[in-house]
Amino acid sequence: MTHTHYNPEPPVNARFKIRKELTGAEDETPHVYAPVAKAALKKATNLHRANLKKEDKRKEMAAKEQEARDARDAQLEEARGVVIVEDTKKPKAISIKLRDTIKHRGARVVVRGWVHRLRDQKNLIFITLRDGTGYLQCILSEKLAKTYDALTLTVETTIAIYGVISPVPEKNHAPDGHELHADYFQVIGRAPGGDDTISNIVAPNADPQTKYDNRHLVIRGEVASSVLKVRASVLRAFRKSYEDLGLIEVTPPCMVQTQVEGGSTLFEFNYYGEKVNPSFPLIVIQS
Repeated sequence: MTHTHYNPEPPVNARFKIRKELTGAEDETPHVYAPVAKAALKKATNLHRANLKKEDKRKEMAAKEQEARDARDAQLEEARGVVIVEDTKKPKAISIKLRDTIKHRGARVVVRGWVHRLRDQKNLIFITLRDGTGYLQCILSEKLAKTYDALTLTVETTIAIYGVISPVPEKNHAPDGHELHADYFQVIGRAPGGDDTISNIVAPNADPQTKYDNRHLVIRGEVASSVLKVRASVLRAFRKSYEDLGLIEVTPPCMVQTQVEGGSTLFEFNYYGEKVNPSFPLIVIQS
């Protein structure tokens, strides 16, 4: 398909007319044309000129986007040939939780968790890892940052990272003031990307109903998980007080006369002549 690029400037000898508004039925009123006013012609010319500029800009952006996609595809194709293996000459990695990272500074460790945040900077990939007990900044560099798994990494992907924990340079910031310089990593479970990535589903401006339907994803965020941690601390304090007072906590099921669970998992029974439904409250906490 070919497109004609019109000149926004009218020919010198061009004469323009405009059809007058009809005063009666269209099939009864003859088509009457009159010269276009200079102001109207100038307005139409400027609008046409602006549309042409927009179209040129759109084509330019489309060309750049296609160029970027082609470069990305070539980069990924090249990355498929990059293979990494764990260096067996290095000290054996100690498997730790992120809450214990301070105690293992300077040692070679392996940490496992979810990619909480992700940032690509030239030949470095910065990962903020989360495992439910804390956060740790990890850095993939050199060959590790050029692998297919590294270039296609997505938020909430489950990953194991091997390396040494070292204090961050002065004026830099990271959780607990240190970071892990990776020498090997493995992707355990890949999270969806593109339109299905978690940041698109539960974005800050997402519809509240969407957040309700994806509560299991919302509580992975720092705000929601912090609220649940505060709640856990309060409940722990109450339980400690009860224990100190020699009281026993019991958690019997609640009996209600309205359906509070899914119909397929709910049953009813006779309670002194009344139909009731048992409700078993369940609290799940995910950092």
